[in-house]
Amino acid sequence: MNRTEPRESPRLIATFRRTRSVAVQWVVVSAVGFFGFAYLFGHVRAAILDTSLEPIIVPVFAPPDALPWLVASVGLVALIVVPHELLHGVFMARYGGDVGYGVDAAYFVLPYAYAKTDGTSYTRNQLLVALLAPFVGITAVGLAAMIVHPSSLVIVPLAANAAGSIGDLWMAGVLLQYPADVRVGPLPDGDAQGFGIYGSSSTPAEGGRRPGMRFLSRLVVGAVGTLALLATALVATVFVSLAVGSGTVVIGEPGSRWFLFRHELASGAGAVLLEFGTTTGLAAAAAGGLAWAGTRECYRALVLDRSD
Repeated sequence: MNRTEPRESPRLIATFRRTRSVAVQWVVVSAVGFFGFAYLFGHVRAAILDTSLEPIIVPVFAPPDALPWLVASVGLVALIVVPHELLHGVFMARYGGDVGYGVDAAYFVLPYAYAKTDGTSYTRNQLLVALLAPFVGITAVGLAAMIVHPSSLVIVPLAANAAGSIGDLWMAGVLLQYPADVRVGPLPDGDAQGFGIYGSSSTPAEGGRRPGMRFLSRLVVGAVGTLALLATALVATVFVSLAVGSGTVVIGEPGSRWFLFRHELASGAGAVLLEFGTTTGLAAAAAGGLAWAGTRECYRALVLDRSD
């Protein structure tokens, strides 16, 4: 008779909780991300049409004329929510989950539709597939549709889906810091606003994270935060200029490597010209990411020295 070895129980090595602070960060990054993704997909459309995207000319509509476009845009955004959540659910069910759907608001801050399972445990890669399926799948279908019919309206649902995937991308970034053999399941205290990451005795040290992942995650957080702050500051500057001046805002020398942003009313205020210095913006984001990651690492080193 063969002896059966006792099965090793998984041990909790990390947790992710969707706190109020995280919910607020998702809202801010999603709002900024919508325009960032729209800008990116606009460049894709311009490449398909073999034209230049910039300067971007935005017509200024009177409220009655803008209403049909607003209704169409809101309708396209609402329609994208259903396939987004269905794709989450399809893959969660594929990996053994009993899926439920609904609508809620996280801490009365972040309204969202959801697909969820109760008590189901997934491998890291299974949950990554379930998290990223809507972002990858809908983006691929949208880009194919744009090639066939490069309408600017296609950009709206694409950008809305990508911005609505910020939470999914955030959680995927958390999971990618850990090796593929971990499992992801409910938190031990039953809190539905998050998940636990479970490993075994062979899971590496440093909280189970893969080497270098802590610094990389802080670098990404710092870069995204820098872009969000930069975009918010630019929008605020434009509103101030519109309130007290001509509305013209130029930061840097257009055409030079130091150019960052241009906002200008044109044609008797019938249109707005927008232009962005992508290279300068990305350089600022990289510098912000490095500064944040370096500061956090220095602070951690100081804390560890004091505890020794």
